[in-house]
Amino acid sequence: MMKLKKLLKKPTLYLEILAAAAVIRLIAECFRFRILPDGLFIPLVLILLILWGISFVLIFKRKKREKIIASILCVGLTIIGFGGSYYLHTANGFLDAITDHHNMEKRTVSVYALNTTGYKGQKDIDGLSIAVSKTNARTYVNEALENLKNKGVQFEVKEYDSTIEMVHNFRGQAVDLMMIDQSLLTIIEDFEDQADILDSIHSIYDYEYYVESANTATSVDISNEPFNVLISGSDSRAGIDETARSDVNLIMTVNPSTHSILLTSVPRDYYVEMVCDASMGCANGKKDKLTHTGLHGIETTEKTLEEVFGIEINYNVKVSFSTLTRLVDVLGGITVDNPNEFEAGGNTFEKGNITLNGEQALSYVRERYSFATGDRERGRNQMRVLSAIIDKIASPSVLGNYVDIMNTMKDSFQTNMPIEDIRTLAREQLQYGKRWQIYRNSVDGTGSTEFCYELGNEASVLIPDEETISKAKLNVEAVTMGEPAPYSY
Repeated sequence: MMKLKKLLKKPTLYLEILAAAAVIRLIAECFRFRILPDGLFIPLVLILLILWGISFVLIFKRKKREKIIASILCVGLTIIGFGGSYYLHTANGFLDAITDHHNMEKRTVSVYALNTTGYKGQKDIDGLSIAVSKTNARTYVNEALENLKNKGVQFEVKEYDSTIEMVHNFRGQAVDLMMIDQSLLTIIEDFEDQADILDSIHSIYDYEYYVESANTATSVDISNEPFNVLISGSDSRAGIDETARSDVNLIMTVNPSTHSILLTSVPRDYYVEMVCDASMGCANGKKDKLTHTGLHGIETTEKTLEEVFGIEINYNVKVSFSTLTRLVDVLGGITVDNPNEFEAGGNTFEKGNITLNGEQALSYVRERYSFATGDRERGRNQMRVLSAIIDKIASPSVLGNYVDIMNTMKDSFQTNMPIEDIRTLAREQLQYGKRWQIYRNSVDGTGSTEFCYELGNEASVLIPDEETISKAKLNVEAVTMGEPAPYSY
């Protein structure tokens, strides 16, 4: 009993207990995260336990030097244990956030009024006229109209075949109000005379509805088998959760055996036949710009591109380019090999290797008017920035800013890749640490003006060039077979 009382008076005992708690916490977090390969996890556990065992033995020694060594070991183990646990907990939270998919997507149909009017709310709709499109989200527009009627609101509906005509009449006050799905405003904003539409209108009634997302993930053994990933991105104002246009469309072909990645860029204005499930709300088989497929979910963009290229896309990743600025900044900037000197957003991008901060990177990926090939060169620049981000994230230099990077990325990405598959990829990278060989390619087309279903109007599009599509298919086949992509750059 006396020995126990003496022991309890030893301050090093409490350090030992704290160190033990930290070590146990770290081991438990490593086991839960399951990202460390066995070749690292087992030695790590043994080293931690041995060091703690040594410190525990030393506290019973009488020599002061041995007690000091025990204290130092305890403090070190405590810092490593709790610090490592925090890092792993952050990484776990990141994976949970980007893979936490709900199978229902929220969308909103709104009644808009001009800012110059005095209309402020639902009660002001009574007795007015509302412009609606005959095609865009009409099922849900009808539900919204019926909902207003059930509330006793009286109004006149004016239908338009063309979304652009509807907007012109609304802004010209030939009709009092306009009802439209919120996501379609970003399409209208693209037209030269409507660039200020978001600043000139406000919503006075919102009707929320939900559509079921199709589960398009097809799992493979990603540590050994090649797979395709759709990377779909936009810089929508509402962030990653908003259903919006797909302004960035990259098919990433990954061969884990050869550590090769092929990035195939598809222009946003590619004139394609939409492919989607009825639940997603798009007009299956109708022709439109590729970017508009994103209005019906990333799964619609994925199915459409599968048809265009005749491939299976196993997973998708949705990227918010509105958070690109923060991500590049927390990475400490990125370096890209820029082939063309140009100016954009008040920045001059010189030819050659250039280092970009977040604001510069966003200007770099958005610019298209400086190039003769317009959106096609913008797509190539997006691939250059994405490649630079991949290189930076895969390098040891980011470890010091690991937590900030994880917290930024979880607001920028969503994926239907299972969390276990992501962990498998991370384990492989940690175990072998190889750099990835990245190939780039883009498909081309011919400019034209064609009818776009979502607009109900003609618009500028890019008619796909079958030769470049054939070359893109050969690139995918080559990388899948473990060979270099023959038509890459």
